[in-house]
Amino acid sequence: MADGHADAPAAKFIKLLPAPEGRPASGGRIHDSVVRTMGAWILGGRYNPGDVLPREDDLTQSLGVSRTSLREAVKVLCAKGLLEARPRVGVRVRERKHWRLLDPTVLDWHPDLTADRELIIGLIETRRIIEPAASELAARRGTAQDFDAIETAYLGMERAIPHDLAACCESDLAFHRALVDASHNIVLRNLIGAVETALRASFLLTASLMENQARTLSVHKAVLESVRVRDTAGARSAMNRLLDLAEEDYRRVA
Repeated sequence: MADGHADAPAAKFIKLLPAPEGRPASGGRIHDSVVRTMGAWILGGRYNPGDVLPREDDLTQSLGVSRTSLREAVKVLCAKGLLEARPRVGVRVRERKHWRLLDPTVLDWHPDLTADRELIIGLIETRRIIEPAASELAARRGTAQDFDAIETAYLGMERAIPHDLAACCESDLAFHRALVDASHNIVLRNLIGAVETALRASFLLTASLMENQARTLSVHKAVLESVRVRDTAGARSAMNRLLDLAEEDYRRVA
């Protein structure tokens, strides 16, 4: 990490250095803990795009780690698009467009996905591109085994509502995953895997704010029934309605 910081006033480094929220774990987990802590600082907005990180000595002291551990963490964050190292400047946070936000590991570093309006709205828009098409393909290509998996997930939601939000969200996630699997499109399957961490966060937010959970469950059932009778247009329409409800609930509190 460069020691020169001619392009940034010393006061800025003091301002940017947050107090540590607990020191990283010891032993073999130090590296992962440093990466997670620094990743959370960036994704959570404590360091913004264009900000230069504090000096290496300040960071090692704040985190309670060695220079080697810090440098290895910086390499990981650079590889994920969050940071860049520049001669005579130091280590700078990159513009958000370079962050690998569909990497489940990166999303897992986020300290509060549900508060990240730009990311959640982007996720809903992405789901509108992926899931209606996946539902249509599932209606066309799905097997009896695929339909059983979708129904099993739906029944899990039905049992969990309204008493067990965590179980409901797990079944909801399984429902959407089973639908994409039933599309038998290998690219769509990879896409749903990439956004799974963010999907979980959005389900937790919107499901907890549903004024009428029965209404949501009925739309899930409409998706299931349309897919099962191979109604491709109906499957697409029902999935779009489900996404309408998710967006309405999120925008109500955004």
